[in-house]
Amino acid sequence: MSSIIKLAYLFSPFIRLFNLIKRRVTTYISNLHKLEPANTTFKLGSWHDNALVQTKYGLVSGFSDKGSWCWKGIPYADSPIGSFRWKAPRNPTPWIGTRNTKKFGNSAAQYMPFLGPIGSEDCLYLNIWRPKTPETELPVYLYIHGGGNSIGSSADVSYYGNAIVEKSNLLYISVNYRLGAMGWFMHPAVTSNGSPEDKSGNFGTLDLIKALEWVRDNIEAFGGNPNNVTIAGESGGAFNVFSLLISPHAKRLFHHAIAESGLSLIGSTNTAVAQSTDLLINLLIKDHKAKNHEDAERIIDKMSEKEVDEYLRSKSAFKILKCIPKMDFGMAEWRTVFTDGTVLPKEGYAIFSTGDWANMVPIIIGCTKDELKLFGNFRKDPPKNTRMYDLVWGYRSLLWRVSGLDSLVYMMNLKANVPIYAYRFDWGSPGKDGVSVLPKGMGRNFGAHHFAEIPFFLGMGKTSIALLIGKTHTRRNRLGRERLKDLCMNYLANFARTGNPNGEGLPLWYPWDNTAGKDKILVFDASFDDLRISYLSDMLTVKSIMDLINLELKEPELGKVLSYLDEMIPFGFKESELK
Repeated sequence: MSSIIKLAYLFSPFIRLFNLIKRRVTTYISNLHKLEPANTTFKLGSWHDNALVQTKYGLVSGFSDKGSWCWKGIPYADSPIGSFRWKAPRNPTPWIGTRNTKKFGNSAAQYMPFLGPIGSEDCLYLNIWRPKTPETELPVYLYIHGGGNSIGSSADVSYYGNAIVEKSNLLYISVNYRLGAMGWFMHPAVTSNGSPEDKSGNFGTLDLIKALEWVRDNIEAFGGNPNNVTIAGESGGAFNVFSLLISPHAKRLFHHAIAESGLSLIGSTNTAVAQSTDLLINLLIKDHKAKNHEDAERIIDKMSEKEVDEYLRSKSAFKILKCIPKMDFGMAEWRTVFTDGTVLPKEGYAIFSTGDWANMVPIIIGCTKDELKLFGNFRKDPPKNTRMYDLVWGYRSLLWRVSGLDSLVYMMNLKANVPIYAYRFDWGSPGKDGVSVLPKGMGRNFGAHHFAEIPFFLGMGKTSIALLIGKTHTRRNRLGRERLKDLCMNYLANFARTGNPNGEGLPLWYPWDNTAGKDKILVFDASFDDLRISYLSDMLTVKSIMDLINLELKEPELGKVLSYLDEMIPFGFKESELK
């Protein structure tokens, strides 16, 4: 016993030192948590090989990436794992020492065809690129990746920031956020407790708002201007841009918005609860706890809310995602973005027509001419290189334009006093003579497809889509293509700086005007060697498209085409409209 006392006496100074260090570290972390954005100022980082920058939550070390400085995988929120699954995101935990940011953070958990489960629930990270200059007050351009809110990643080479930073001299950010049922989920047994944000079900939306709050509080340290932030996104990313425009929680966090190939698709809370109940049924059947749908419903009726909550939380993200039906390219058949009344207003996008939406900022909004041919090309019905293929995917693309462009901008323009610049991207689509700048038969089969504008807007030569569809950028179309890319990037750089895309030497881009006959849409296009810019004055509606179909087609072709249009119903169209 005496020997133990002696040892304790000998080591007591070290124990006291350890406890002192522990108390100081705890106090340091506690104080960091208490820092308020208004009282927090950081000096610009030292732009050497390690690109050290002090953020509100700790020191980060970046690296030289070609002509820019880069920081990858910076946490903008704590990991939404364990008990924090299906909760609003929390501020990141501060760290001691220097965080190395040379690798992307985890992509969000998702289930990909052929690859299976990838990513992680621990996914709330962002990446920053900025010019290799000492310049400060740079415009901030935050990009939200696409993938229907169920697949995708900011680590996709298509979304790298090198080109836009070097050409446009701005600070570029790409961001991950929770996807699918991890990001948008509402069930009374799971989301009936906690804060109003916890109850909203719009966790992916809240992730993006948290990322914008991080930008507000930290981006000045990287040389960015927190009072000049542009949000942008394509496809699912554009869905989120639309939702951020109407979210009161995102107020004053951004100052311009760009929505590429989005849809005005928003779900009710009833829809959200119904799909989570279907998921619960599928899980019970998958676990062999129920024989069929009816049996599962009987089991659920006997389960308490606590049992349902514990059962759903016990399942891995991948098991959950695997039990959700899939669509094209592995995207989940899962509605996202809900009119919960807290994060997003009960009116949904109808609020645009009131002129009283939360974030009335200058907007660029557009689509590609042949949006849905990307999806049609990988289906057997109707077969490629047929008149029916051209008709079906052509009309479906027009309907996409109604939802994601014309109907929204018309509502926005009724009362809002902000400029809205509309575009249609036509590069690759066959002209009136049937000639396309794309090689072989790609003009007819793909045209100006969904995703086609991204390398022109962000400037990256390599894109992930090329691995899927083949090479569209060739030596023959290079001159016209490069001129169109320069034009697009100049417009977007001007817009990120001032909220107006126009500038010296650029064709005038008129804001949308609801007046009949006025130019509304700027058409981006190029021949093999030169720009081909034009304007559209028409405004499409579902009725005008159905009238066009009935005018252009006769039976039996008419009936067959109409039967194919039923597939647009999940995208928010009514069956009665498509007849």
